[in-house]
Amino acid sequence: MKVTCIIVDDMKLNRDVMEDLISGVNFLTSLGSFSNAEEALNALSELEPDVLFLDIEMPGMNGIQFLNSITHPPLAILTTSHRKYAVEGFEMNVFDYLLKPITRERFAKCSARLYRHFKTLKKPWLADQMFIKSGNKFMKVRISEILFVEAMRDFVMVHTEKARYMILQSLKEFSAHLPDDKFVRIHRSYTIPIEKIEYIEGNKVKIQNQEIPIGESYRNSVLKLLLGRDFKFIT
Repeated sequence: MKVTCIIVDDMKLNRDVMEDLISGVNFLTSLGSFSNAEEALNALSELEPDVLFLDIEMPGMNGIQFLNSITHPPLAILTTSHRKYAVEGFEMNVFDYLLKPITRERFAKCSARLYRHFKTLKKPWLADQMFIKSGNKFMKVRISEILFVEAMRDFVMVHTEKARYMILQSLKEFSAHLPDDKFVRIHRSYTIPIEKIEYIEGNKVKIQNQEIPIGESYRNSVLKLLLGRDFKFIT
């Protein structure tokens, strides 16, 4: 299982600490850290993370105001040096409230709760198959035959070796039910199976006769996953 997250904190040291804590949890993946609300809003739209680690006291729009401004926020975990915001935070139905300095023991408890929460969202799999509704039928599709999944406004198009299926669902929703160890989101419009990648060239991956772009915001995390290095850019 993979759970994606972003960090919003105006202090670089705090962002670095959170990145380090997240890197120590095998099911958590950081998609980036941001120093202000404006950057974070753009990231939420582009990256669609599962979890938001959010500082409260920031210049301009603070964390509480930022959270209130989001129509469909991800699971929110507040990080702060002050207890005084706890009641307000939990009234907003935040998932957890971490007091700085955040210890590894406290973060481990939070991570365990996150694991249990997201584990319940995963549907059980029947070996290598899933059922996709197509018209009035539920079509059996082998996971190993999926070439890529493409977002098309309110729909996703599942491209397989034998056919294409259009589903009334967001890419984030559909991708959440794919095996984490076999599929990766590489663009706001594409999720792909890792084993189908023929090569990576520039800002693209090749799957059969299809060149699929790697989104700029996904670039570092995708290349780190696929190539095992922390790439800062693609040349």
